[in-house]
Amino acid sequence: MGKQMREIMEFSFALNSDRETHVHQDVEILYLLRGTAQILINEESYMLKKGDYILVNANKRHSIKNLEVTTLFARFVIDYSMMTEYLGTNQLLFWCNTVSDKDEAYHSLRLIFDRILTLFFEGEQEEQFRLRSLFYEAIYLLVSHFMIKTDDIRVQRLGFTNDTRVFEIQNYVQANYQKQLSLNELAKKLYLTPAYLSKYIRKQFGLSFLDYLNNVRLFHALDELLYTDKKVTRIAVDNGFPATASFNKAFKECFDLTPSEYRRKHSGKSTPKEGRTGSLNEMEIEDIKKFLEKTRETPEVSHGKQTELFTVHGDKWEPLKKPWSHIINIGEAALLLRSDVQEHIKMLKEELGFTQVRIWNIFSLIIYQNALGYLNYNKLDRILDFLTENGLSPFIELGFKPKIVIKAADEFLINQESEILFHSLMEYEHVLNELAAHMVNRYGLEAVETWYFELWHDNRLKIESEDGWYFPVFDAGYSVLKRISKKIKIGGAGIVLGYESHLYETVFSAWKKRAIWPDFLSVYSYGYVMIPQEGILYGKKSLDSQYTLNQLDVLKQTLSQLGFDDRPIFVSEWNFTISNRNMLNDSCWKAAYLVKNCIDAEGKIDLLACWHGTDLISEHYDTEAVLNGDSGLLTKEGICKPAFYAFRFLSRMQPRLLGRNSHAMITANGRGNYGIVCHNYKKLTYQYATKEEDKLDLEQMESYYEDNLSLRLQFRIDGAEDGEYLVKSHYMNQSNGSVQDLWKEMGYQKNLSGEEMMYMKQMGNAHMEMQRVTVKDGVLELETVLMPHEIRLLEIKYQY
Repeated sequence: MGKQMREIMEFSFALNSDRETHVHQDVEILYLLRGTAQILINEESYMLKKGDYILVNANKRHSIKNLEVTTLFARFVIDYSMMTEYLGTNQLLFWCNTVSDKDEAYHSLRLIFDRILTLFFEGEQEEQFRLRSLFYEAIYLLVSHFMIKTDDIRVQRLGFTNDTRVFEIQNYVQANYQKQLSLNELAKKLYLTPAYLSKYIRKQFGLSFLDYLNNVRLFHALDELLYTDKKVTRIAVDNGFPATASFNKAFKECFDLTPSEYRRKHSGKSTPKEGRTGSLNEMEIEDIKKFLEKTRETPEVSHGKQTELFTVHGDKWEPLKKPWSHIINIGEAALLLRSDVQEHIKMLKEELGFTQVRIWNIFSLIIYQNALGYLNYNKLDRILDFLTENGLSPFIELGFKPKIVIKAADEFLINQESEILFHSLMEYEHVLNELAAHMVNRYGLEAVETWYFELWHDNRLKIESEDGWYFPVFDAGYSVLKRISKKIKIGGAGIVLGYESHLYETVFSAWKKRAIWPDFLSVYSYGYVMIPQEGILYGKKSLDSQYTLNQLDVLKQTLSQLGFDDRPIFVSEWNFTISNRNMLNDSCWKAAYLVKNCIDAEGKIDLLACWHGTDLISEHYDTEAVLNGDSGLLTKEGICKPAFYAFRFLSRMQPRLLGRNSHAMITANGRGNYGIVCHNYKKLTYQYATKEEDKLDLEQMESYYEDNLSLRLQFRIDGAEDGEYLVKSHYMNQSNGSVQDLWKEMGYQKNLSGEEMMYMKQMGNAHMEMQRVTVKDGVLELETVLMPHEIRLLEIKYQY
């Protein structure tokens, strides 16, 4: 028998097939094409509906229960052995589950699955070559977006004291399966009694030790049975079976055939189609084809599209809400005592139109003999006076936030807890009551009623615990402020989207039972997800360009199920990264990211507060250079970054929204003026995801983006008044106005002179071009070409 070609992925169909609890070495994706089904993986249950899919990792106990008699699955099985060879690790772990997660990559992966199935049924002669390319495309998406490295940040245990023991068992068996292993030997290795280890393995794997060991041996033996000419006796010995008889017995129990029978059956006599479709009849095959026809109705995202036409009508509009335009984060309230920070804030207000400033740790500015005695507000008054005199409203965090400067997701330059100054609820209520009265007396009730107050869930308050302090503290603050005025708005709890999703149900079900509810729910969004595996929560960077919207949808699903979905949701901290040393923060890519996400957020998010206004927030010993990768819109010297211009362009939008698409938004004022903001955003790649954020290489930036293609955008506005229009085109790209690219031209020198710094300030500005266009027959047409990561503002004004 000749060797068969080994495939990294195989697929087949399963019709109405319940499966009892079982395990297997290969990675399996179950894609539900018809009906509903319940999948149980370890102790977690997932309800799949048509179009859902879920990945089952290697050696995970799982079962399938079909809830309808017409259930139909497509099963994609990935060769575990080949994957470990390619990736250089045998610790393959994925989180890919459309039931409980949302990511734009799920849509891309589903399209690939549908293409595989469609191509299979079309029966093209080149089917096998195209199928293999799609297999690898699917695996690339899995590795890029859904793979968890077991050395990723292990953030929190979920109640297991021996949660790493599963990995130890798997590693040891994988390394030694060819030897004569015994339970006693493994127990000695793990410093456990054989009796305890036997129970533990049965609980974790759903199998006895011998059955699990044989399962691993069979997996490797099956490879040799199908893809080599080795004799069955040799295969048995080489894979750890003591004799051919024990190999035959274990094999038949698993596959209902002896090894020789299995080899004959899969020796190529049946076609791949017959093997994959199994017992499906013509009607069932037609059902699959109909399912695939419906999936084609959803337009496929094109990564290589270079031209887009965007058409709107000038008389069809809705009010532009601009959720991104109100609040800017500044940081600790004490920073506002500094004149340089004040100058930056005034610039952000005057140039970008922000109307509120979010600050925290205000209680550290109140001087008192003791919390129940005399209070001195002089420092805080100077801060609030500055804001109100400059037409800005405070957005005040009522807790004690830590002083943090972050290099990478799990590495800190500074991480200092702020002292909780109150020792009882009575002290907290007294100080807040006195402070509220002081603010109203000094600034007026009408002014304070426009301010916002928030309490985040400081870990020390233990929001997830029934006897924690978060809810009592929130209730106390809420009651004090509402006694002043019912119009004052107080919210919480600053839960991090995606990263703290394990808290959603616990926190909001508890909150719903309480007498006091927040006026708004506050959340943070930083582009990370937390993934539960083996009782451990793993932190992972997300490459989802729709991260905030998708993670909000996951939160809203939970809130809807709990009946707690009538509160507005404020994203009070928002960026793609938590790092203060990520060089993408200084780049044109960041500007395109901001414009894209603000366009996406229009009409879908109540409030979106940029993190944060100025790099002065994270000055430290390592910030001698002009750029340090912090998230500010302004450098510490006050130079405008590309991100600054993202908000400047957005601030110049007209009040009427005519339309938006994936790359642009068109607005009007109803009096002959139009505004268009557009971008050429590029998705981040797996290369970016694998890098520590403070170690990104400025010379390797292109490898962090999906492509380097320009984008041609064509705009058509119907219903425009005939006549002459002046078009001002403002733009920021890597060749025009980017302070990071200017710094590159200066050799990334750290210690710049005053003259050199002034040069960067003068040259780091958006560029502008002007042209006139003539409108005839009510059609205004424009065209522009955007470089990669470019943002552009088109201001179009009718000429009388």
